[in-house]
Amino acid sequence: MFSALASHLVSVTSTILVTLLAYRASTKWLHASEDPDDVNLTPIQYGLLVRTLGSGSLMSIINTLRYTSRSKRANTPRFFKEALIGVVGIYLLSHTVGVIDLWLHSSARSVPVVRAVPVESEALYSVTYDENKCGAFNKTELPCQELITPYDGGMWWAFNAAWIYYESYDTVLDINPYKKVEYVNDTAILVPGPGKDFKTQGFTFNTQGIRVDCANLRDQCDRLPAPLIEMKVPGTTPVTNCSKAGYPHIPYYTSGELKSSGRDTRNIESFVIGIIGDEMGGMIHGTPDFSSGWTSNPASTVIQLRWLNETPHRDTDSPGVMYLNAMDLYATCNLTYLDVVAQYDSIEAEWRILGVNLSSPELTSVFWTPMIFQMGTDDLLHAMKPYVLNRGAQVMDILASSMAKYSMAYAAPLAKFTAASQITTSELVSLGLYPTAPTLLLVGCLYIYSLVALIIFLVACTSNNRTIFVPRHLTRKKEQDEETSALDVAQAWLTDPLPFIGSIFPGSDGRQVARSVESDPLLQVYDSDWDLGKVGIGLYKGSQGEMVFGLMRQNPFRSRRYGRVFPLVDEDNALQEKVPVHGSAFVVSSLAAIGRTERIGEP
Repeated sequence: MFSALASHLVSVTSTILVTLLAYRASTKWLHASEDPDDVNLTPIQYGLLVRTLGSGSLMSIINTLRYTSRSKRANTPRFFKEALIGVVGIYLLSHTVGVIDLWLHSSARSVPVVRAVPVESEALYSVTYDENKCGAFNKTELPCQELITPYDGGMWWAFNAAWIYYESYDTVLDINPYKKVEYVNDTAILVPGPGKDFKTQGFTFNTQGIRVDCANLRDQCDRLPAPLIEMKVPGTTPVTNCSKAGYPHIPYYTSGELKSSGRDTRNIESFVIGIIGDEMGGMIHGTPDFSSGWTSNPASTVIQLRWLNETPHRDTDSPGVMYLNAMDLYATCNLTYLDVVAQYDSIEAEWRILGVNLSSPELTSVFWTPMIFQMGTDDLLHAMKPYVLNRGAQVMDILASSMAKYSMAYAAPLAKFTAASQITTSELVSLGLYPTAPTLLLVGCLYIYSLVALIIFLVACTSNNRTIFVPRHLTRKKEQDEETSALDVAQAWLTDPLPFIGSIFPGSDGRQVARSVESDPLLQVYDSDWDLGKVGIGLYKGSQGEMVFGLMRQNPFRSRRYGRVFPLVDEDNALQEKVPVHGSAFVVSSLAAIGRTERIGEP
């Protein structure tokens, strides 16, 4: 669209530039007319120049170029050549822009794209902690004390709130219609689910997130020596103690022992064990295992996972000694809970994290609680088993991402939705793709055209000449004296054939002298109704009696029948030149007598 508009503007303004170019030629023409020694226009040169500056058409330019290429012709004044070069340059430049624009549009193509359009909407997509579900932060009791229930000699999480289990499991299984966990930039965040019908909208929202960093603890612990011959079965020798790593109670078990013979009767179970200071908790009653269940941010945990495996291998040097391959995992994980500012891009259909801040320790303690009650332990066992079997290097990365996702999923029931901001909707539009070469050429031509236009405008502004004074009795309204720029009149003679026509057919109303100095070409030509004469074309007798084909004055008989004869005035006395000399003026009898004028007035 821009290129088409630019091409159209160039086409329109090129005629204006040619008109401005005529001011420069008019100034030189006036100067040449004042000095008989200067080279001036011949009649054919004047006609060609009027046609070239007046129309700027291809044929007028070609005819003028044909004339200038003649070997036998009169000398042309410099301003004739300058005007011709200027018109040719403007013509070529304007049509070059048009050709490039045609090339640009013929090689362009359009592709459908989707753009975001701002809309006013109260979209409840932000996620925040809901005190109505878990209670206010009260450090005199356990975090989320309202949902911790004693039952059958133990402490249970949300025992009387089955909806929390349903919502948590649905979020873990990714079938919750309203809340969903997304893993973005190593951070698990809560986002609205498909039931919120947000797919066609983009928005910025606040939410909760968690980032987990895990380190392998098993390799820092003591293990039972392996037998001389091992079978190619999953698992390795069991861990005996992790005191060297700073965790003397890991592995955690309540009964049994690991004998030197290889018999392992320890009841090692899978736990997410919380660490607050020097205390460990979560193995028996959840957060009530601590003297105070309020943790810091990041929160510290030890992951102890064991999968049952009855595949033994034998030590051939010690008959009867059987080692039980242990499929287990021990790791330390730091859970960093975050207040997240995120964005959903409806065009790319992706989530982005714009900024994060550490959540308060109180909020961390609340969101941490479900995992310390072992809500996600079975899910971790299921998610980690394929990777533990292969003992791959990505085990810790998978553990960190799984821990983050499950921790956020089990905290989802404790959150509510609030309003998001910067809501946009998707709109399908067509985008034009333009090739580089014609685009650069078009821009370059437009810059050159702008520079040429600026130069021509400045030259036209600096062009100046004298002023013609017209007495009031010769003006149209006959109310006051008028002044006309000689440059404007000369420019009209160079760009329009009407002044020339007016000089051939001056009319019979006595105003032909005043009309000759009008700057408007329409006012320089005599006009009348049928009774006052018309201009015809055809054969007529010349001054010598010869037959000439051309323009002729046609006067109807009825104009003479009714006696409509216009009086003639003395043209030499009707329009006179007044040249100021020391504050006074003297009168020259005729304009044509001197060929130039500064001020013309009454004697």
